[in-house]
Amino acid sequence: MVIFIYDQTFEGLLSAIYDAYILKRFPDHLRGSGELAALAAPGAHQVETRPDKVERVFRSLCRKLTRQGLQQILMAWLSEETGSEDLLFRYLHKALDSGGRTEKDLGDPDVLAVWRLARKIGREAERYAGFVRFQKTGQGVYFAVIEPRHNLLPLLKRHFAGRLAGQAWAIYDTVRHYGVFWDKSGFRDFTVDEALLCDGGLRPDLLEEGERFLQRLWQSYFAACAVRERLNQRQQQRCMPRKYWKYLSEKQPVRPWTDL
Repeated sequence: MVIFIYDQTFEGLLSAIYDAYILKRFPDHLRGSGELAALAAPGAHQVETRPDKVERVFRSLCRKLTRQGLQQILMAWLSEETGSEDLLFRYLHKALDSGGRTEKDLGDPDVLAVWRLARKIGREAERYAGFVRFQKTGQGVYFAVIEPRHNLLPLLKRHFAGRLAGQAWAIYDTVRHYGVFWDKSGFRDFTVDEALLCDGGLRPDLLEEGERFLQRLWQSYFAACAVRERLNQRQQQRCMPRKYWKYLSEKQPVRPWTDL
């Protein structure tokens, strides 16, 4: 069994593709450098991630795949599903050998699996684009918290940079413990002390004066729009799954106006 050990980055994956063609050894599995199975594997190849390898493989993929095909690869990578790195290695190997026909061959199980992964993360990203709720902090930054199954921040940041181009904003992923901050100077990654977070987002004492009042107005509007006699909890959860409720301001306990 041939095993390649890499740094578990997308650039490392492309470097592994480069090494496989140079060595004429194609791995059965890719493993992270800290995995016990990788450390115990005899004769495993250590992949060195280098920009020149990444650029050469990426240029070749651009000639073989359409823009949509390249997007599917990125989205499948962001899925972080178990076994996705081995799947993507096989897919890229086939794409480079096929002469540009791979991405349309849904009869191939690897191509179909990549297509399904990309579609799944695309659906989740589309939902989060509608369910993200920003809160204005005392520093004037609009802050939102998400808890996605997949690594959506690389997709969501482009969406919100277009919609909120003139605002300073940040989105924090509590599953992967990192966030993306945007202002006129561009994107920056950050981390935060998660003791500052609570259901609904940031702790109330960190919000701008008046933010809780605006949230209470939104909760009142949300409640007033509901027709109590036609309330259908099952349909509501189908359209707005419960897993998104934790950070939706309209689904938090309603505070009395006197507490604001």
